[in-house]
Amino acid sequence: MRANVILCLMFAVTTANLGVSSASAEGPALPEDIDLLGKSFQSNALTEWAAEHQLRFFGWANGGYTQASTGEGVLAIEPRANRFGDGWELNQAAFVLEKTLVPEAWSWGFRSEFYMGGDAALLHPLNGIGPSQTPRFSYDFRQAFFSIHAPILTRGGVDLKLGRQYTPLGYETTMAPYRPLYSEAYAWLYSQNGATTGAIATFHVDPRLDVIAGSTLGVNALFDWRGRAPCYIVRGVYWLQDDKRTKLVGTFYTGPQPIAAASGHIGQWQNEIELQAVHNVNRRLTLVSETNLGSDKRDPANHLDTSWWYGTSSFGIVHVHRLLDVNTRAEWFDDADGSRTGKKANYGEMTAGLNFMPKRAFNLRPEVRYDLASNAVFGPAGTSKPQSHQWTFAFDALLKF
Repeated sequence: MRANVILCLMFAVTTANLGVSSASAEGPALPEDIDLLGKSFQSNALTEWAAEHQLRFFGWANGGYTQASTGEGVLAIEPRANRFGDGWELNQAAFVLEKTLVPEAWSWGFRSEFYMGGDAALLHPLNGIGPSQTPRFSYDFRQAFFSIHAPILTRGGVDLKLGRQYTPLGYETTMAPYRPLYSEAYAWLYSQNGATTGAIATFHVDPRLDVIAGSTLGVNALFDWRGRAPCYIVRGVYWLQDDKRTKLVGTFYTGPQPIAAASGHIGQWQNEIELQAVHNVNRRLTLVSETNLGSDKRDPANHLDTSWWYGTSSFGIVHVHRLLDVNTRAEWFDDADGSRTGKKANYGEMTAGLNFMPKRAFNLRPEVRYDLASNAVFGPAGTSKPQSHQWTFAFDALLKF
């Protein structure tokens, strides 16, 4: 009965933001579209050779400051990834070399995505190459995969990725240029967590429908197992219109450890369901709704019973001007048995931020965030006086090249 109620809630929340309108969204430039050196540099023999072979190199640097009402130091629970209260942080410096696929014919490619900084320390993978005991700095490959496009089976063919890659789950992402706000939702870290190693195929069934399926080594794995068996993922992405204004997404991820668990809460088998809707109301406004439901069977910290977590979040992205976006997020996350955060509680947060874009290659993103929990859980790690609420005022700078 409990699961049925939650599934009904998921469906209702996910479909609430759908509507009818026109035009696609605008927004900040992506790092792969930045030309810092100008068109004259593009015309030399090296860049022409790279373009002919679908090769490109780009990157970014991202860092900022967070002031917290609960004090200084490493903050427990939230926010993430900017988790140092009253302190500066180099979040990430990333360098990408990739060979893109040709969608009309047989082709091969790869992506090497190396990054360093505080985010690499927070998200240190199993058997990662960088140091694992330094909270402010580490380095690793967030992605390192080989890819193939095969024009077979479906109208758009099949793309296959082999190696370390992003887990196709969730709206937000680890990498700063591809998300609207400096901080991220509870679901990002505690119900998704971004990267894995595996074999994942995308079947381009038709221009509106992609079906994604594959097998992974588990949460944040780097060529080593998490748990006793593989994890399996299947995802559907469907656009309601030919001009791709409204996207519906459904994902099921299952296995021994597909999602990160709090210390002492690694159970026997996890299941994760995600439902998502993205609607470009017009060229100025994008609305996003996402809902997650997860379970972990035989959690040793829950008397070998099944632990549950679930929640929902909504985003509003307003392109006020070519130099300014206004971004908002509201979220509820219920860690019903403490298996995600380590602290059993209902969590809520509201975040509002700006994205100033004086140059295509430079963004400045101030934000204000309010977190509330049903128990006193917030504050610097190890504090003797945790609080049930927390304000954070933060900003980050993003340079793309």
